[in-house]
Amino acid sequence: MNKLALFIFSVLLVSSAVFGQTKIFSFENNIGIVEENGVVTLWENQIDGFGNATQTNPTLGGEKLLETYPGKVNIGFSREGSFLELEGSNTTISDNSYSLFYVGIANPVGKPASLIGNYDVPGNFNNCSGIRFLKLADNRIAFDYAKPNYVRVILNTIPGDGYFFFGFTMDASGNYKYFDNTSPDIKTGKISNTMVPSQNEDLKFNLFEERDGSHTYNHTEVVEMSMFDDTLSITEFENEYSRLTNAYPELVTSEFSVTKVLPIDDDFREGIAADASIVVTFDQSIDETSDYPKVFINKSETEASGNWVLSPANVLTFTPTENWPAMALVTLKIQEGLRSTENAIIGLAQRDTYNFIVDAAETYAFESYQLEEPIASLDYVARTGESIIGHKLPIKITTPVINENTTAKFPVHIFVHGGGWIGGTFETSSADYSLHKDYLAKSLGMVTLSISYRCVSSGGTFSYALEDLNRAYQWAIDNAETYNLDMTKVFFSGGSAGTPLAALASQRLPNILGFIGFNGIYDFVNDTGDYGAGNWYKQDIPSETENSAVFQLSEQPPATILMHGDGDTTISHTQSTRFSDAIIAKGGNAKTIIYPGEVHSFFSRGKPAHEDVFYEMAKFITERLEEANLSINETHKKETEIRVYPNPLKKGTALNISLQSNFNSEVIQCQIINQLGQVVLEASIKSLEKPKLFSLDTSSLNDGYYMLRVTSSNMTDTIQFIID
Repeated sequence: MNKLALFIFSVLLVSSAVFGQTKIFSFENNIGIVEENGVVTLWENQIDGFGNATQTNPTLGGEKLLETYPGKVNIGFSREGSFLELEGSNTTISDNSYSLFYVGIANPVGKPASLIGNYDVPGNFNNCSGIRFLKLADNRIAFDYAKPNYVRVILNTIPGDGYFFFGFTMDASGNYKYFDNTSPDIKTGKISNTMVPSQNEDLKFNLFEERDGSHTYNHTEVVEMSMFDDTLSITEFENEYSRLTNAYPELVTSEFSVTKVLPIDDDFREGIAADASIVVTFDQSIDETSDYPKVFINKSETEASGNWVLSPANVLTFTPTENWPAMALVTLKIQEGLRSTENAIIGLAQRDTYNFIVDAAETYAFESYQLEEPIASLDYVARTGESIIGHKLPIKITTPVINENTTAKFPVHIFVHGGGWIGGTFETSSADYSLHKDYLAKSLGMVTLSISYRCVSSGGTFSYALEDLNRAYQWAIDNAETYNLDMTKVFFSGGSAGTPLAALASQRLPNILGFIGFNGIYDFVNDTGDYGAGNWYKQDIPSETENSAVFQLSEQPPATILMHGDGDTTISHTQSTRFSDAIIAKGGNAKTIIYPGEVHSFFSRGKPAHEDVFYEMAKFITERLEEANLSINETHKKETEIRVYPNPLKKGTALNISLQSNFNSEVIQCQIINQLGQVVLEASIKSLEKPKLFSLDTSSLNDGYYMLRVTSSNMTDTIQFIID
């Protein structure tokens, strides 16, 4: 007899315990459901003396569902804002001590599904109150509570989108017990800090309650629910599990799970030794005749050569026949046919794949720090019309360690952070470290500049942000010698809100070898979704077209790799596929990698695709650097034929230009081009004497980044400058 059956059998032998707490409501699947014109407005409480579940507004009632769950009658909620409210239930949780048992379904396609609660956010999270239970889009059951401020506790993962049950009991000190239909094990925990009750809000089925709007997400069904006014003893709690398993035996599953994956066990697998073994620990003993995991290298469909050893009974160790290749992606795939000696199946709802990145053959010591001085101090008019004085743009650097003996020049990775364009203050913008900085420094000897730009909280706009990117690029040029930067080998990357900015910069700035975009938006005209629509960051100034990288490709677009999850509901993955298609149509090199089912934060630490992204990014950069080195070896690097000074140029100061002798012409044509690709100043210079020196009046130009294009009868050359 397996452990689950033994547990149930044992509990059934125990006579029903006399509950020390009061049962305050019981809603049974086929009793007390009152329907008016096809809408459920009342579900009678089967406990005398306590309130019913009601809805005075028929348009917000539930639906009576006959045998949606086999043999049961339940209530479904599928309309926006639809719910039932439990009369007088707010007093039940006022001291944070209660017990709840729930049977139902939740279909969280892309968004959470609310089960029960009275969580209230009256305008801001500093004053929130109450609780709520919900099923998240990734199938986790979560408990939200106010302390005040939003706090979330993950209770467990319920596989699939079918029916489930769970039980939760908590005392006034925040100690809780929890079970669900996936295991007879009772989990325990403690919720820290003082919880704040929602004294004026009753519990509701199927509602996220917030003062600024009531929100129901996705379809839910309640089969039955009951609640006690205090915590239950362990025996009482086990009896409730026994009752539910007998009432719903088809929901009971027996699963075991992975508890540890080595060589690294903290979801930080961006560097394992070439001779490392893979060690997987489970919470039950493994049936050695079942299907062992499989191992692959660099996304090959052929299994890696090596041996599995089971020792002890719950630990599997894989040792490769040969050392792993340097910087390889090693993938561990758990098989559905893996079983325990108790005949339990492996639980794979949350994760079935683990990736590892092998160390490079040569690694670099590195360091990270923020510069004490900002790269710029700006005076400007904020988007609100307020005058901002001395706003600071910081920069963070991750670099191989430089000492007096360092002669190497390091390729440069410029990272533009996301965050919804809302970070920073009026005094200082935010500079968030790149997630990939350490790996690129350690494995590729690459410098990452994590740059800041003016966001909404800094009074910024999309155009201001572009100016700040240009300032950061110019700062890198000006400080290349100090930090050993090779500004002929530059890569831009951006995530989410930073991606449209980084994409535009990569099309307009010189010496960009490649662009890496994560879940980005490249077209503000088409398929923008809620995130890109409107003008709250003034992304429509000067126009949506001019701020869309897909319409602003350079004549020779830099090589591009884009990564996106097709489950992203913030920015559609079609933004990435259409951008790479446009680059290819232009004759460029681009590809998009789509991660099935992954959402907006798919590459964050702990996510299944996290290490995969590192591998693809490093592979892309390495290939581009090899191409660049080959090109330099085959041809002499051309020296720029133009010199401009001063650079940066103070507004109102003339731009001095010096031409090399290769410019041979009676007339020299000059064009100054802004960051949008527009010609903003033209001039014809005649009868130049040697040395070819002249000046241009730029007093009509605003602060920002510009390109100077000089054309003679025999050649054309360009150089960048900035007006500050």
